Amino acid sequence: MINKLNVEMFYDYFDEIANLLYNSYKKSYLEGMNEAFNFLLDDEFEGEYSLEDNALFREIKLKVSEISFDKEEIRKSVQLGILKGYKHANIPNSMITPDTIGLFMGYLVDKLYQNQPLNSIFDPLIGSGNLVYTILNHLQQSLKVYGVDHDLLTCKLARNTADLLDIDNEIFYQDTLTYYDQGFDLIVCDMPLKEEENNYFPYMVLNHHAEGLREGGFILALIDNDFFEQKDSAIFKQEISDKCHIFGLIKLSESLFKQNPKSILILQKKGPTVKIPNKFLLVDLPSFNDMEDFNNTINVINRWFEERKEEIL
Repeated sequence: MINKLNVEMFYDYFDEIANLLYNSYKKSYLEGMNEAFNFLLDDEFEGEYSLEDNALFREIKLKVSEISFDKEEIRKSVQLGILKGYKHANIPNSMITPDTIGLFMGYLVDKLYQNQPLNSIFDPLIGSGNLVYTILNHLQQSLKVYGVDHDLLTCKLARNTADLLDIDNEIFYQDTLTYYDQGFDLIVCDMPLKEEENNYFPYMVLNHHAEGLREGGFILALIDNDFFEQKDSAIFKQEISDKCHIFGLIKLSESLFKQNPKSILILQKKGPTVKIPNKFLLVDLPSFNDMEDFNNTINVINRWFEERKEEIL
């Protein structure tokens, strides 16, 4: 069970250091968070600070160094800090995936991998890592996390957060479309609002990284509801169908989003032993606040999986 006091104490630790670094050294809040994590993990900083401030940082660290924090307490604290840092930097909160969506995706992963191994998870647009770490904390399994991000600072934050959560990880600072590896059991991602000059970015990401998924593995992608209405939609369907079949589409409640409502697209990598379910998983998910309708929909999904448990590899 999560101790709210521990969430506050861990948050206060990095918040105090981040604020001191902002006021005395003009570092951004997110840079200060990263330095606080460096200090907690390795007892050192990337930057150089006065002896007086170093002594103060050690006093602040002592407040949390003897506390054993639950992984979810750490993740929630970090999420609060990221949101504050985004506000400072005028970055929209939509850049961090809501917990409710991460938890629901974790539930879907449980269902999809009940009959097959799950040892690695890859997020090609990892950002600060909140989506993948929410899923992992829900699963409570020891998986290796792979990730890519084009922003150096958020890449460092994602790595440090994984280390704080004691998660084995390889997270790379580079353009996702230049990264290639193979054998991932699962791919998850939250597609950003990003346009390329001639191509729809989400199509490019899914086409590129589907190559790295093992046979029978799944992709869970959070997509805009107009995903299949783009001008290159027909080309994308043709290209992706060579690698994957569309397993399901879950439309999320619009109440979750201030703008740009989203859905969860589920793809499964094709292979000689992979069976295609005789019925597409198509669901409109009601608001998480409408417990009766939400639970009824979960029951529908549970029955769908139960009826096809022999078909899902």
